[in-house]
Amino acid sequence: MKFVFNPQKAEEQRRMLMMQPTIAEGEELLKKDDTDGYAWYVYGKALSINKEYDKAIEAHSQGIAFNPFYAPNYFGRGSKFSLTGRIWQAIADYTMAIQLEPSNWLYWYYRATVLNMNGMEADSIDDFRQCMKLTDPSEHYPLAYWIYTTYVGLGRFEEAEKSLDLIDATIDHPQMDYGYCRSVRLFKGMIKPEEFIDIPAMEKAVLPRENRVQLELTGMNYGLYCYWTLHGEPEKAAQALREVLKLPYPGAFGYTRAVAAAKKLGITE
Repeated sequence: MKFVFNPQKAEEQRRMLMMQPTIAEGEELLKKDDTDGYAWYVYGKALSINKEYDKAIEAHSQGIAFNPFYAPNYFGRGSKFSLTGRIWQAIADYTMAIQLEPSNWLYWYYRATVLNMNGMEADSIDDFRQCMKLTDPSEHYPLAYWIYTTYVGLGRFEEAEKSLDLIDATIDHPQMDYGYCRSVRLFKGMIKPEEFIDIPAMEKAVLPRENRVQLELTGMNYGLYCYWTLHGEPEKAAQALREVLKLPYPGAFGYTRAVAAAKKLGITE
């Protein structure tokens, strides 16, 4: 299968991911047509924002019942299965979304992260690499971050360093990828470790969302752990993990990986 980057499609995919609909907006769309898959996607997204995950799963399932070939509802339901710990259901839904819409990088990305956090790290790298074929270079920061940190976690340090050749880290990044960009530039030696975390600068640069700085710090400190691990500084690596654990952010990919690494090192039980 040949993968070609389509900027218009990529922008629409990002819009679907980042939309912040209200429940009222979702209900209004359903009033117009309650068989419309998109309306159920919007409604499910709104319920999820409200942390009503089981209801969101039901909404996406309704959308699938009316239109089983509309990929976003499999993606939406898969993300809620993942959030609620139903991993194999999440992987199944992400896989179905990929089968229906293989050019959507988000589906590959979210399946990769679920695989990565559930013992299938090597398989996740293949999905992250597929994402790179489907995205603009400015979108590559999270992908490069995950490939590098995964190789480090597997103890494949040479491959981790080689993977950094996949990205041009001089390119600007989307606002939502602030932490990933900083991390990749650290990995490539473009930022010194002592200059890596600058909270006042972060507060101005990250997405204006609740707890966003904490979320970014979670991923960045896990990245710092991987950096120090690769560079043979175990004490500094352990301290980076402790920084993640100081401000728990359950559900964040970096936090989940950091907890597993801390247990492996005996930092926590």
